[in-house]
Amino acid sequence: LTEWFVKEGDTVKEMDNLCSVESDKASVELTSPYAGKVVKLYHKVSDTVKVGSPLVDISGGSAPAAAPASSAPAAPAAAPAAAAAGGGGGVQAFKLADIGEGIAEVQLTEWFVKEGDMVKEMDNICSVESDKASVELTSPYTGKVVKIHHKVSSTVKVGSVLVEIQTASGAPAAAASPSTTRMAAPTPA
Repeated sequence: LTEWFVKEGDTVKEMDNLCSVESDKASVELTSPYAGKVVKLYHKVSDTVKVGSPLVDISGGSAPAAAPASSAPAAPAAAPAAAAAGGGGGVQAFKLADIGEGIAEVQLTEWFVKEGDMVKEMDNICSVESDKASVELTSPYTGKVVKIHHKVSSTVKVGSVLVEIQTASGAPAAAASPSTTRMAAPTPA
């Protein structure tokens, strides 16, 4: 963990920068998949953070707008996050987040799921590639894949929905409680 852009008590919006992480291959700024108040920071600058470890707890007056980011610090093009489709019905849309470094789009190189498949949180969903890196994106939800929005070799723009997943409750699978959500450490590609 190289830098925090927020502190406990700060209010963040979905897609605000939270922190910067670095591996032996790249530095990546991680964005918030949630809107709300930063309740807890789990690590200090210069800490080595294990993949899957909590980074931050965010709670808000409104429901979280997204599920945990599935980022790969090993690749500069790796700051995908999930975002809710607009609520209701239990269908969650997983969007390609702003991945920084001026990258506005990626190429979808492989799907690891198909419509109708059941997925668990952190299962691989697809692989994307920019001119800088290849990244495997993981599911922020547990549920059934109901719609895939792009074909292999398609160019996907930041903010585009990649896949829709029907969840049991319609809430992100990673919610620590109904009012607090936890963003986990990135998953390497």
